[in-house]
Amino acid sequence: MIDFHFHAPIREFLDYLGEYAEPAIKYFNAKVEIKGLKEVLDYYESLGIKRFVVLPIDSTTFLGRRIPNEVVKLDDRIVKFVSVDPLKQNAVDELKKLIKEIEPVGVKFHPQLQGFHPLDERALKLYDVIDNSGLLAVFHTGTSGIGAGVRSNIRLDYGRPIYFDEIAVRYQNMRIVLAHFGWPWTEEAIAIALHKPNVYLDLSGWAPKYIPQSIWNNAKRLSDKLLFGSDFPLIRPERWISEFSNINIDREIKDKILKYNAEKLINNV
Repeated sequence: MIDFHFHAPIREFLDYLGEYAEPAIKYFNAKVEIKGLKEVLDYYESLGIKRFVVLPIDSTTFLGRRIPNEVVKLDDRIVKFVSVDPLKQNAVDELKKLIKEIEPVGVKFHPQLQGFHPLDERALKLYDVIDNSGLLAVFHTGTSGIGAGVRSNIRLDYGRPIYFDEIAVRYQNMRIVLAHFGWPWTEEAIAIALHKPNVYLDLSGWAPKYIPQSIWNNAKRLSDKLLFGSDFPLIRPERWISEFSNINIDREIKDKILKYNAEKLINNV
């Protein structure tokens, strides 16, 4: 199995959340224990997860903090993604340097926590680099459990899936993963994934029994477009996998979601 949406190391992730950490843990009803990265990956490997897409995030301008890209070099089981703050003046040069030095599979964006509209001209310049490099791009879409119930400048509109229809047209070499299937605009996300060959949905951040039925109703049509992701440590992979076993879809589709779709995406970079 491949967990396509993993936040680690845990201490760095909690430090990044800052004042939003406690409300986020409450929002997800999570129990978060600080453990070392190797210990965490060893445990989940014992459950059958062999690779982990660890997602750094650079929100230097908007939040004044980041999870550094260097964390993806800490373990060979990590599928390397990097993050660049699109609002930085030198963002394009920084991304080009990271691609050369780290050789990532893709780039992680969180428009809400990085404070940019997905169609912001500054972000488009980064997409152009990703498109030309043939890399993946993971975007947080939908609501944000981070910042929920807390006064902030976080704008949920920046997570609307519909904006990625335009992005998918402009950047057709860039494979786009819409994390969290864009809830509450899930039907938008489904429609785009069905229409655009370069758009995929990860199922992270939701325990499977709470995932909208519209996802499972379209699972056959989306059989090559859905990716298992846990959103660890806010959702634990063992819970996700256990609940997923009870979802009534074909075994072949489940195998694609748990491993083969992610494997194909990663190996084609």
